[in-house]
Amino acid sequence: MKYFSPIGSLLLLAAGPVVGQGLSNQGTVMVIQPGAQLSVMGDVTISGNGSIDNAGTLSLTGNWTNSTAGGVLTPTTGTVQLVGAAAQQIGGTGSTTFHTLDVSGATGPVQLATDISVGNSNGLLTLGATQVQLNSRTLTLNNGAVSALSQTTGRLIAETDPAVGYGRLVWVIGASTGTYTVPMGTGAAPMAMTATITGAGSSNGSLSFTTYATPASNLPLPTGVSALRGDAAYALDRYWIVTPANYTITPTSTLTLGYQETEWSTSPNTITESQLRLQRWNGSNWEPSQGSVNTAANTFTSDLQNTYGIFAAADLDRPLPVTLVSFVAQARAKDALLSWHTAQELENKGFEVEASMDGINFRRLGFIAGHGTTAVAQQYRYTDVGAAQRGTLQYYRLRQLDLDGTASYSAVKSVTFDALPTAIATWPNPTHGAYTMLLTAAKPQTVQLTMHDAVGRLVSQRTVVLQAGENRLPAVFAAAQPAGVYALSGVVDGQVVRTRVVRQ
Repeated sequence: MKYFSPIGSLLLLAAGPVVGQGLSNQGTVMVIQPGAQLSVMGDVTISGNGSIDNAGTLSLTGNWTNSTAGGVLTPTTGTVQLVGAAAQQIGGTGSTTFHTLDVSGATGPVQLATDISVGNSNGLLTLGATQVQLNSRTLTLNNGAVSALSQTTGRLIAETDPAVGYGRLVWVIGASTGTYTVPMGTGAAPMAMTATITGAGSSNGSLSFTTYATPASNLPLPTGVSALRGDAAYALDRYWIVTPANYTITPTSTLTLGYQETEWSTSPNTITESQLRLQRWNGSNWEPSQGSVNTAANTFTSDLQNTYGIFAAADLDRPLPVTLVSFVAQARAKDALLSWHTAQELENKGFEVEASMDGINFRRLGFIAGHGTTAVAQQYRYTDVGAAQRGTLQYYRLRQLDLDGTASYSAVKSVTFDALPTAIATWPNPTHGAYTMLLTAAKPQTVQLTMHDAVGRLVSQRTVVLQAGENRLPAVFAAAQPAGVYALSGVVDGQVVRTRVVRQ
């Protein structure tokens, strides 16, 4: 018998088993009471205004298709079982929220064709020995208990890269603690991802888990990573991404991440497995190698610090470079003192120091040579002499250069100086054409500025209106103005101020 539910009807299933062949619900409110079981030998399709109030058990051997705009399983206190002998798909135009989803009776894989949620009202996700192929979809587990997900040899298969879209498990753990095991894997091997949470986070927060393998090139890179910038032959061919969301306080946890033997041992990789360690991407660089490796179990375990984010693994002999640990910019009287240090470097040519008056347009100040390849921490320092003359607020960044010409930027740091007395300066200096004049005045006034060349000839005059405090005025050399050194001067607050401007 094939079930077909017309629009607007009510179908009530009381305690006891019912068997049907296929179920298409286009508008019925179907009620499965506690203790009742509906077994569908085929597909379940819900569309239109159809819904299922499931407080019992609904099993099916075919595909689950939800094409409604609203909730389908209400109240979500029952169990949906997938028990097919072939591949079964969960899809449709709508996302389904299951109370308990049990796929342990399925012989073939379960394939997601849409995002789904499981575990409302403390429901469970039961895999048994079944593989769930995420197919770039998100499976959200709303039950924060460690026991909310169970399996024997079953696993979640993500394995899709950023170009296709991550397949991921989002576990709404909230303020719970314990060992949370996400049974990721491939079709051939398990590679569990585990978060052992010892310090609770805030309520409603979640952790997202995904991983994918790469060819020997370690490409494509995870979303947000600008470059590998290391020797791919010394990097394991896999990335892991574990990210928190909706936490005001993130949980303290240790991560254990699985890998496959072939991901380090296959040519052209040149890796000593016992030398492998995790490295985390901090948004601009790979952080120092950390944690430990278990070569027998094929797992990495992180240190407590830097718990979440994007992870790679590389040989300690050739870590992913350059690890910029800190970059600090401070005011020292009229100078700016910049200091930074690295934990390790690989083919590091050095650092270009750049400055800006607006945080957007940067100019090179100088270059500090790097230490090539080293696993020893290195300290660097640069002094921007007279930086305060350019204005009370300056911005700095580092441009790190590899020997092959590859470059990356540090975060931007700002330095604030005390306001200077009456003064005049220009930036950039030297300049090819356009520049900014900086004039500091004690009170509002109108000032005439004059520019003379190196032999004292008047080149230009300009009248400007100044406000009390710091004034930044745009200026430009005439196109026919020759290169050379010029004197810019004026009378501000009753005293003569002057500065040199160099045109290149």
